Amino acid sequence: MTKIIPRELIKHLEWVPGQDPPKKSAPISTPSIPKSRPVLQGAFSIDTLIKEGKPFYCTDEDDKGNSIGVALSLQQAIEYAGTDGIVANMPYLIAGKSQADKKNYLWGDWFTALSEENIGIDKSGSFVKAGAPVVITVHGGGILTSERIKQAYAEGLTKQNAAKYTEDEFDNLLKGFLPNGESIQIYTVEDVKKGNIPDPFGKYAVALDFETAKVTDSGYYKKKDFIKNPLVFARAGTLEHLEKYFDKAKDSDGDVGNYHRLDKIDYHQPQGRVLFVDFDCGGLFGNFNLNDVGRFVGVAPEAHGAKK
Repeated sequence: MTKIIPRELIKHLEWVPGQDPPKKSAPISTPSIPKSRPVLQGAFSIDTLIKEGKPFYCTDEDDKGNSIGVALSLQQAIEYAGTDGIVANMPYLIAGKSQADKKNYLWGDWFTALSEENIGIDKSGSFVKAGAPVVITVHGGGILTSERIKQAYAEGLTKQNAAKYTEDEFDNLLKGFLPNGESIQIYTVEDVKKGNIPDPFGKYAVALDFETAKVTDSGYYKKKDFIKNPLVFARAGTLEHLEKYFDKAKDSDGDVGNYHRLDKIDYHQPQGRVLFVDFDCGGLFGNFNLNDVGRFVGVAPEAHGAKK
């Protein structure tokens, strides 16, 4: 039976001629996650990184003798780049090394990348089965700002020397939201393989099943295995420069490394660390301590407009 509400109980809600129409409530919508910022190649080409990039190396320690070089070198590189410059992420460094002469500075040292590898539980099943762990590799700046790294030092790192995140930090990251209010697009490894990431040198993330990443070998690879490794895909952002990079980086045995600590960490504690690129066949590192020396590469605003 349909229930009818007596008019006397709702009469006060009726609109009377002459009254101002009732105000409409603002519609509730889910924040949209924009795609990455405009493609960098037109303003910061690979050649720009090769010719104009400036490394910022720091070995400073705090008053207790703990290394704080990663945080301070990142701060220095960001201050140098300013709002119109950039700090090189791992895909940009890989691309630069793939095209640079072996005498170039990019082959003379290892570098810290503006890329971070974050691990935690995907509670809602956005990228893996709900309740399962996931790896979110963020390129171009994510949770680990210079100040957030300093905070991690003060709070204490994990046993594997990574930053401890709060549940909210990681949950928001899975939604594409960074602590500074920015939104980023999160892609999959399949997107990397298909070339669906419009700006691999920009700011975005790649999601990868933790168990898939964990079972990959942490060590040296032959070319055929390196260029089909899903963890390498997440770290490289694009396959375009991967083979050329491998061919230049490989040792006399034809090996290049890809390292991680995923088989040792407790993924129930959300956490993250920055990535490094070695100067030679050591390859891509995701196992270095966050409380270590750092060497980020900045490209200043005056390099804008440099072409390939």
